[in-house]
Amino acid sequence: MSGHPAITAPPPPPPPPPIAARIAASARHSLQALELVWRSAPGGVVALAAFTLAAAALPPFVAWVGKLIIDAVVAAHAAAPGAARAAVLDRAVRLVALELGAVAAMAGCERVLGLVRQLVGLRLGIDLNVRILQKAEKLSLRHFEDAAFYDKLTRARREASTRPLSLIQSNFQVIRHGLTLAGYVALLIGFSGWMALAVLVATVPAFVAEARFSGAAFRLRNWRSPDSRRLTYLEYVLGNDEHAKEVKLFGLAPLLLGRYRRLAETFFADDRKLAVRRMVWGYALSLVSTGVFYGCYALIVAATVRGRLSLGDMTLYLVAFRQGQQSFQAVLSALGGMYEDTLYMSNLFEYFAIPTDEVKATGPVAVVRAEEGVRFEGVGFKYPGGVAAGGHDQRESDGKWALRGVDVFVPKGQSLALVGENGAGKTTFIKLLAGLYDPTEGRVLLDGRDVRAWDERELRARIGVIFQDFNE
Repeated sequence: MSGHPAITAPPPPPPPPPIAARIAASARHSLQALELVWRSAPGGVVALAAFTLAAAALPPFVAWVGKLIIDAVVAAHAAAPGAARAAVLDRAVRLVALELGAVAAMAGCERVLGLVRQLVGLRLGIDLNVRILQKAEKLSLRHFEDAAFYDKLTRARREASTRPLSLIQSNFQVIRHGLTLAGYVALLIGFSGWMALAVLVATVPAFVAEARFSGAAFRLRNWRSPDSRRLTYLEYVLGNDEHAKEVKLFGLAPLLLGRYRRLAETFFADDRKLAVRRMVWGYALSLVSTGVFYGCYALIVAATVRGRLSLGDMTLYLVAFRQGQQSFQAVLSALGGMYEDTLYMSNLFEYFAIPTDEVKATGPVAVVRAEEGVRFEGVGFKYPGGVAAGGHDQRESDGKWALRGVDVFVPKGQSLALVGENGAGKTTFIKLLAGLYDPTEGRVLLDGRDVRAWDERELRARIGVIFQDFNE
């Protein structure tokens, strides 16, 4: 169970890319995510759009109806008893029924949106995981024996079931709260346009800070992907029945548990530092918008006391200021969510962009030698990227030959035994014969024909392999 280097302090995470590049990438990934969701559930996207628009229009309407109700109640108190007061009260009751209908419609929209999001998410998760596995099927063995590829695959599968839908939801949230905000702003302009602008601008600093911390969290998570895989591996070895015999026999539990604890504590320290900074800055900057709101609150109350505003106007403006600020914060929060989602979506699209090996052309295979059997002619092989024969990321193997100068012929009907130490190249020999890798130099012939020229399915039908898997 050796082969894993000692845990050392890693270098710091890379710096963030320029803001223009981040904005361009965010827009590009948003369109790609919309395409993914549309391909999986076009009806769900249409339903999300329709109910999002309805949910956006209803809150300002409810606020306006509430203002009319209060004004009707005040007018009823001021009206003379009799038919005039009865008419005003009848109008107030109708307005209450109208507000009840609007509130019920709002609740219905939220329920439907939740249902649609759940169903679209389930459909999308299945489709994306199938696509990820289809991509994996088209990749060659060299990808699966490359630690960098495994990092990409792990990140892609980790985000596939949630991020695309989350990104689309964030887009719709921006539209929804943006339209709601426009409705509140239209109501607020009647009192003070400058005050409305101040309330909105006061929320910007908190948004900027949140976006920066989202980017920092993404870079930290991506940067430590190799260590995350190592942590998962250590946990698997310590808690899996397949490894229990070796762990107990060789007394490896303290060593592995110590490595696990040190790595986990490093993760915790990084996460705690980022979480504390995020909380402190978020709270401090949120106080700015809260202070501005209550300043506007005091001005509205003072204007009502002086008689410049009716009770209905005061209620409308207070609701519009409060809800408008919340809508603007929701817009900024959705934009921050979009930015974070596009960061993680880049992992998925980076995985999909991995080039696959070209499909070998089918047809007659050229005969090099008129013979039946297996022949290695001057075969040499180096694993790409310093990957050793066991599939582990061993950078010390860079530039070393796994096999070199192999010349052997095994006629049809004869047997050959390969004997040697671990790492001597026995498995590599079989991989080359099976066409899982192409030789770095020389060639492998099957029945006098170069293995690289064989149709892959025909070659697989001719060769049967049982690999010896062992735990380490």
